[in-house]
Amino acid sequence: MPVGSAPWSGLAAGRSRRSNVGSALPLVIAHRGASGYRPENTLSAYELAVELRADLIEIDLHRTRDGAIVVTHDEDLSGLGGRGEIADASLAEIRALDAGLGERVPTLDEVLGRFGSRIPFNLELKQSTRGPYRDLERETLERVEHLGLLEATLFSSFYDPVLRALRAHSPRARIGVLVSPESPERWRERARSVRAEALNLWKGLATTETVRAAHEEGLRVLVYTVDEPDAMGRLLERGVDGIFTNFPDRLRALLG
Repeated sequence: MPVGSAPWSGLAAGRSRRSNVGSALPLVIAHRGASGYRPENTLSAYELAVELRADLIEIDLHRTRDGAIVVTHDEDLSGLGGRGEIADASLAEIRALDAGLGERVPTLDEVLGRFGSRIPFNLELKQSTRGPYRDLERETLERVEHLGLLEATLFSSFYDPVLRALRAHSPRARIGVLVSPESPERWRERARSVRAEALNLWKGLATTETVRAAHEEGLRVLVYTVDEPDAMGRLLERGVDGIFTNFPDRLRALLG
């Protein structure tokens, strides 16, 4: 896939079931890579996601004490065998921890450098327990733009201040609003306020009515996180535009 292309290019433009590069919707989105088979958010999980023909890979971004942008899910280090949280640790301290099976926590630069020209990414921007990371939005955008990947990248977050900062820094950034079961309300207003093109929706909220309403808003509906083929099938019948899954091969097989 050429740098800068994306199978979901033009998410908010119309309801065509095919993209400008011929990839059919709905999209197979590898959740933290092929994390059902490999340690999540590791280089091997991303490599396998490519091999299993995912359309996108979703990853999670945090920032260390010394300013590195690292890829791991939680803001605290307990899941990696450490103590404290990422915002208070240096990159070297993060690198000393085990992300699973001896793998190390990758940086955003490593991930985009190795995979950015091979598959598009959904970059989910996280925050620390004390609030948004300083300049994470601007520096993430700069790295993506430097590699010519802005058109092939979807940025998402649960946090409205992060989404607003992304939009303020880039009128061209492609934004997906993450909607959780804890805060399901106001998704229309949230999406409109940042000119989002996608609604990253928790699976329990992806009713036929909500999917239809989101489409009427010009939003593509990407649903997380679904691993059972029966549940995938029900969501496909409701017209969702993509599914986040830890097992991208299962969804790919279902789509034929």
